[in-house]
Amino acid sequence: MAKDRTKKAAVPDATMAFTELASSDPEATRRFLEKIFGWSFESVKMLGGEYVSFAAPGGRGGIRPTQPKERPNSTNYVRVPDLDIALTKIKTAGAEVVLPRVDVPGMGSFFWFRIPGGPIMACWQDAPNLPQEK
Repeated sequence: MAKDRTKKAAVPDATMAFTELASSDPEATRRFLEKIFGWSFESVKMLGGEYVSFAAPGGRGGIRPTQPKERPNSTNYVRVPDLDIALTKIKTAGAEVVLPRVDVPGMGSFFWFRIPGGPIMACWQDAPNLPQEK
């Protein structure tokens, strides 16, 4: 059955949309979360390799492999209605953009930023008129 992706997700703007786990062993991370919490996963092939998404009570997330020289970490994505406006506000407030805008075809766009004090977060904007997902 196809999922209707034309409707905006139930997560309102300015809230945590999802959490992404960068793992040195994504399969071990997946098995652990399945065993401990009973979460189910869906694998998606992306340009950078396999991306594993999950839905858990109270939120959604994904697991991806760490990049060269990247340490395992967790990044929270905040849903915004306009990525360009969010970028301007974030830069004006003193944050540093650490990963410029990335467009994920059929899904949306995001960028990462370092908040004063060190944590890295991301902003996410859904793609308009999302196609049917099969």
